[in-house]
Amino acid sequence: MKEKSVCIVKFGGTSVGNGERISRVAAIISDAVKSGVPYFPVVVVSAMSGVTDQLLRIAKLACNGKTEAYAQELTSLRQKHLQAAVEVTDDDKNRVALLNVLEASLASLTQDVHTLYETAQSGDVVHLRTAAVAAWGERLSVSLVAAAVNRLGTPAEPIRKEVIITSHPAFDPEQPFGVVVGADPLHVETRANAHAIIHPLVERRIVPVACGFIGRTITGYVTTLGRNGSDYSATVIGAALDCAEVSIYTDVDGVLSADPRLVANARLLASLSYAEAARLSWFGAKVLHPRTLIPIATRGIPVRVRNSFRPHIRGTSIGPVGSTPSGASAITIRRNLALVTVESTDLFGAPENAGQVFDLAARAGAAPIAICSSSGHHLSFLVDEQAAKSVVGLLQHNMDTSLWTVRCLHGLAACACIGSGFTGDPMSAARASIALASERIPVITQGASEQGTTFIVEDRSSESALRCLHRDLIAPVIPIVRHPAQEKSQRNEVRA
Repeated sequence: MKEKSVCIVKFGGTSVGNGERISRVAAIISDAVKSGVPYFPVVVVSAMSGVTDQLLRIAKLACNGKTEAYAQELTSLRQKHLQAAVEVTDDDKNRVALLNVLEASLASLTQDVHTLYETAQSGDVVHLRTAAVAAWGERLSVSLVAAAVNRLGTPAEPIRKEVIITSHPAFDPEQPFGVVVGADPLHVETRANAHAIIHPLVERRIVPVACGFIGRTITGYVTTLGRNGSDYSATVIGAALDCAEVSIYTDVDGVLSADPRLVANARLLASLSYAEAARLSWFGAKVLHPRTLIPIATRGIPVRVRNSFRPHIRGTSIGPVGSTPSGASAITIRRNLALVTVESTDLFGAPENAGQVFDLAARAGAAPIAICSSSGHHLSFLVDEQAAKSVVGLLQHNMDTSLWTVRCLHGLAACACIGSGFTGDPMSAARASIALASERIPVITQGASEQGTTFIVEDRSSESALRCLHRDLIAPVIPIVRHPAQEKSQRNEVRA
């Protein structure tokens, strides 16, 4: 396979949520092949929306020995996929063939659920058996998508084998049910496997339709890549194939300058840098999980976020460099935070204690969301509200309370102004501060980086802060001004 000869086209769960949507996805894929675009599509798909959650419910019921309940869930799952199969096929021969494939997959799923049930009854660890059950959503989905593409006269083939090869995960009883930790993609092994599976199909101009979210451990077990692992799997496969671009289709037009549920005039961003996109995601924006960008950022492979329901819109391109020369490009908020402050009575400080503070926070399972201030005798940082009690408890227990005071301020939010040129423009920070002051929103503390500035405010004021910053830094709200003659005419019409 020649370098840069393929592009990855990934569709999320909402895009393949039912037969009608799968048919729409098939049209996007078929049009890409027939239009003669320079790069041949390699498709990566998620499970149908809600299916992974349903599979995890089935797995939980199996582990709890509730055989009748999980059997009912399996019946519901079967009906959902068989109904979609009817909708994506238009002749009896192809429909029967697809239904047979799905029935065989569902039978294997049922066997995996029974194996999980027996494993749990015997008292063995169940994390990998649970992953094997959760992986079936994608396997069922690829069969439906490939059939829909074939229906349009574009050759496609489902890839039910796991493309991504991972390390063997360790069992961590502290993790939530169904979460596999440590199944990290192995680059060399994944590259060889991806080329072996996908290359022959591309050479024959057959569209490969591969499973997102899942992989196989180097020891031979089926695994999952964790929540948000579907987009991540697309970029892992893209990096392994040296692709030209990764297009991630979802249910929004791209990355917006703010949450449209909170800001009515949020703008579609044409482009973002990797760093801007990662920071947006970190501070609460529903964009891409930061992990998604890791496999491709070092290679300079762009990611384009697009809408499968409005494919004519070009979406947002995320690459090495964004397009905003100065100021903010987006505003986002991360809520339900707490500010932990550790202060020494020694005003001349002991800088080496910062390492101990963060080590203790890590032991509590709380990565600092932002470091707000740091000096020899004073350190403050943000953590999720739910982790604050554990962090404060560990700090108070392990640090000499005669020398150190630990305090915690609850009910906070981080309001982040993102833009690579933000800190380079001296007026941007001033306008942001004035915008918050004009709304009488107190700033608890703030911090800056090359990607922008973060203001820590009270949680109850966070949405107001978001709107006023977006208004003054990105998109002013222009009031509708009526001409006096128009108003008089409208009043006369009302009287009439």
